[in-house]
Amino acid sequence: MARTPLLQSPFLRSLPIPAFAMVMGVSGLSLAWARAVPLLGVWAIDVSRALGLIAAGLFSTLLLLYLRKLMRRPVGARDEWQHPVKSAFFAAVSVSFALLGAVALVHAPALAQPLWALGASLQLLVMLLVLNAWVHRPSLQPAHASPIWFIPAVANVVIPLAGVPLGFVVISWWFFAVGILFWGLLLTVVMARLLFVQPPLPSPLTPSLAIFLAPPTVGFLSWIQLTGQAPALATPVLAPALVSTPTLLLPLDGAGQALFGLALFFALFLLTQAPRWIRLPFGLPSWALSFPSAAFAATVLAYGHFSQHPGLVGLQAVALAWASLLIAGLLLRTLWAVWRQEPVLMA
Repeated sequence: MARTPLLQSPFLRSLPIPAFAMVMGVSGLSLAWARAVPLLGVWAIDVSRALGLIAAGLFSTLLLLYLRKLMRRPVGARDEWQHPVKSAFFAAVSVSFALLGAVALVHAPALAQPLWALGASLQLLVMLLVLNAWVHRPSLQPAHASPIWFIPAVANVVIPLAGVPLGFVVISWWFFAVGILFWGLLLTVVMARLLFVQPPLPSPLTPSLAIFLAPPTVGFLSWIQLTGQAPALATPVLAPALVSTPTLLLPLDGAGQALFGLALFFALFLLTQAPRWIRLPFGLPSWALSFPSAAFAATVLAYGHFSQHPGLVGLQAVALAWASLLIAGLLLRTLWAVWRQEPVLMA
């Protein structure tokens, strides 16, 4: 049987909207490595830059592919928008813009504000559209609830990461407040679904449980920015000073401690899920593990400015190594699946 041309493969011809979770993972890892300079040295900023370039290239490619899908296969995009789970991934596009804006703050400051402004604007639009769809969609059932629902609403806590350094403090507070509100609401809804609604979450979607880790980790990073407790984020110019200057412990308020504690709790909970996930075959839903892992690494690295606990350095190294190996493995496995035109990518 003749091999289908690569550009005509189902994945590239009809790109599934969940593919944008890949950009979130790689962008988050770039930010984590930028925070690793005090731990690893100046070379960490070079790794962060390389990851930022990969994230930007990946996002540009996926965006062009999805725009082509909108023009050539609008029915497929419409079906995704009407899907009770996949529709939440449209927010991954706006969040990717916002995360790339935060990455640009480190490596290309001139691009940071346009990327952030576009991401914040799209996030507001997508959030309102998705919430309206949830409220007015008659076919929505309790069994449709999943951690993926966190993306459109709770992902608002991503906006302050670049918004505060760019000077948009009031807007960043607004997004943060909305995100924290919906974190509490949707955590209750999703936990009720997982505990009391049958059938259980389908096995291919169980990696989405990792999304539980994202709100407290990103919430912590945004909180220390909003309240002025943020340690300096490494840039190519600042990196040598962060290595040569002894770290002075900074005070951290109660809310920051609580968010960090919740991040540790959900990380431990997800660790107990690892035996289940290891047995799952690879598929696009596996990327749900990527951004929460990167955000956790960034959080424990940032926490090093507030604590000198003996075990913290080890936790920082393990968290960064895990996120890096995980995302590298997912990226290579995805490229292999694209090349082999495997159907596992059609989530």
